[in-house]
Amino acid sequence: MGYGVIILAIRHILLLACISILIFGCSRYDYYPRGIQHGGSKKSFESNRAAYIVKYGDTLYSIGRKLGVDFHRLAKMNGIRKPYTIYVGQRLYTNGSVTKKHTQKVNKKPVKKAKAKAKSKHKTYPKASYSRIKLQWPVQGRLSSKFGPRKNRMHDGIDIAAKVGTHVFAAAAGKVVYADSRLSGYGNLIIIRHSSDLFTAYAHNQKNLVVAGQQVKAGQHIANVGATGRATGAHLHFEVRRGETAVDPLAYLPKK
Repeated sequence: MGYGVIILAIRHILLLACISILIFGCSRYDYYPRGIQHGGSKKSFESNRAAYIVKYGDTLYSIGRKLGVDFHRLAKMNGIRKPYTIYVGQRLYTNGSVTKKHTQKVNKKPVKKAKAKAKSKHKTYPKASYSRIKLQWPVQGRLSSKFGPRKNRMHDGIDIAAKVGTHVFAAAAGKVVYADSRLSGYGNLIIIRHSSDLFTAYAHNQKNLVVAGQQVKAGQHIANVGATGRATGAHLHFEVRRGETAVDPLAYLPKK
């Protein structure tokens, strides 16, 4: 077994162990690797309403320049550590919108110098990561709630309203790492791992049709829409995660 394969195997074992421990001993968002789940504490989430959705080609440095915020500060506010990896669809919070005063300061810098500096920074920090795995819509229905702040909390996925019993499909091929109802609020929940850092979650199911450890194909019927857990009506709560980071599923799903 080659060195690279051994490393991948170790990571695989540690990840599964981490998920197992977190599922049975922690709070509702802890079925992914432990870390900052919402870009900071509850206090920072409530105060930092201004947000930016990461796009393909972005770097933390380029986003900082665009928002008028030092990228080191932006990283600290969102719990991002070196090498400052960010993901397409990730929501970054700031203390506020760009001010006119700061915009004027940025515009006063010589154009050539600013471009040269930006070029060097782009070489240092990675561009926003985008999964090569193509996802498909997990259910046919109406988008009833989008990703982002909702009242005083963060909505880490999207809600798709559909009739009870409507088929729910796997968004891509992968391995089921969780299929149970032990996480408070989610009801019958399925989590599928598609790669080392790409997960999808399907919550409030009427019935789960797969079990943990099972390999599934893209488009496979894995559950039926329901209203189990904390749900006001029949719908599928669908999440996409890059490691521990919740990203906007609409950035990964084909446009309707």
